[in-house]
Amino acid sequence: MGFIWSVIGFVLVMGVIVTIHEWGHYQVARWFNIKVLKFSIGFGKPIYSKRGRETEFVIAQIPLGGYVKFADEREAEVAPEDLPRAFNRQSVYKRFAVVAAGPLINLLFAWLVFTAMYMVGTTGMKPIVSGFTEGSPIELSLKDARLPLENFQAWSVTQVNNQGVYSWQMVNQQILQSLAKGDKSISFNLESIDGSQVLLAHNVNLSAIDINQPKQNWLALLGFKPTKPIIPAVIGQVVEGGPADKAGLKEGDKILSINKKPIHSWQDFVKVVQSQPNQQIEIGFERNEASFNKKLVLGSTTLDDGSQLGKMGVGVKVDEQTLAPYTVKIQYGFIDAFTHAYQRSVDLFVMSLVMLKRMVIGEVSTSNLSGPLSIAQFSGQAVQSGLVAFLSLLGLLSLSIGILNLLPIPVLDGGHLVYYLIEMIKGSPVSEQVMAVGQTIGLVLLVGLTFLALFNDVIRISHG
Repeated sequence: MGFIWSVIGFVLVMGVIVTIHEWGHYQVARWFNIKVLKFSIGFGKPIYSKRGRETEFVIAQIPLGGYVKFADEREAEVAPEDLPRAFNRQSVYKRFAVVAAGPLINLLFAWLVFTAMYMVGTTGMKPIVSGFTEGSPIELSLKDARLPLENFQAWSVTQVNNQGVYSWQMVNQQILQSLAKGDKSISFNLESIDGSQVLLAHNVNLSAIDINQPKQNWLALLGFKPTKPIIPAVIGQVVEGGPADKAGLKEGDKILSINKKPIHSWQDFVKVVQSQPNQQIEIGFERNEASFNKKLVLGSTTLDDGSQLGKMGVGVKVDEQTLAPYTVKIQYGFIDAFTHAYQRSVDLFVMSLVMLKRMVIGEVSTSNLSGPLSIAQFSGQAVQSGLVAFLSLLGLLSLSIGILNLLPIPVLDGGHLVYYLIEMIKGSPVSEQVMAVGQTIGLVLLVGLTFLALFNDVIRISHG
């Protein structure tokens, strides 16, 4: 079932993003009265085709991109009456605008999608801290400030690097931005729950975090002890084909014990399961007020450091009332949503460029690249998780596609834009020989990046 959702999510997400991208090229070409012969979503054999007044609209079999085909003398013979409308006969400025419209509309679309996401409202866990690990970066920073930590039972993180945060997700986003830029330290503002005390933790050392190991618990490495609600050990989702599914466990079963030892909460359950990878356990559970015992063999997942964690293939069923005191919903009106969405788009745009630059110079591993398999997996999860998760992924991928197509790589839109800039400067088009060599180099580079991303996908998925 997960595979089916991945396919549905991938086709839906990529279909929207590619349509928006190609529509940008198409619409600007129409504004300049350039003849458009074909508008295709996908590649390969058409599965749907409709003839417009002069353009053929196609949906093809392979949903990995699309294209807009113009009347162009370099590609095919153009009827005499259409020569003034041929793409190759347009001024360099018009050609530049048509090609730039695709990636730029993706960036604009991401902004609008994030605006919609903030208007719907995002829900997250409040960044409440119950304590700090002794000797950790955050604890050392606060200790140096000689602040009375022991006088308060809980703190709320209010700012990271002077940016307001309202959830742990926002805290992690700020940490990621600092890591992507290569910052050596980060600052946090914390406020006691009663509002009587404010802590300023400056220059919190980030050296414990490796951006190339995404499975790290960044908050724990920095020394935060997030306040966690006590959640009953009731099973929600059961992964098809997983250990729990094979043993006959179902949604709604309440875990009572493992190997005869009582389980009091979901946290207890996770801790015990993770400590016994690939081991046989006896699990006691309650269903419809009756108690049962079953034996099963746990699975495992391998961490970046080679260690293994046990897994049963189940998710937790959470009562909203249990989580209510620990959750926050962030929702804005149109103007504020528009502003926050713009800032999010800019932050992600800058972070993406910095990460690309650091990959090129070898400061960041290329293992951070994701390909179509990961996109499909994330898309399937987002579709199942609800509107906000879907909008978040849609905006992020649209932004990524826009950035990718602006890169100065021949074959991509950015490569053509470079040719047009050269033409503007020198007053004549780049020679066909130079363009041919550039196309070959660009194609080799693009194919290489695609295979690298696919390789990363396979490694990532095979390691859970």
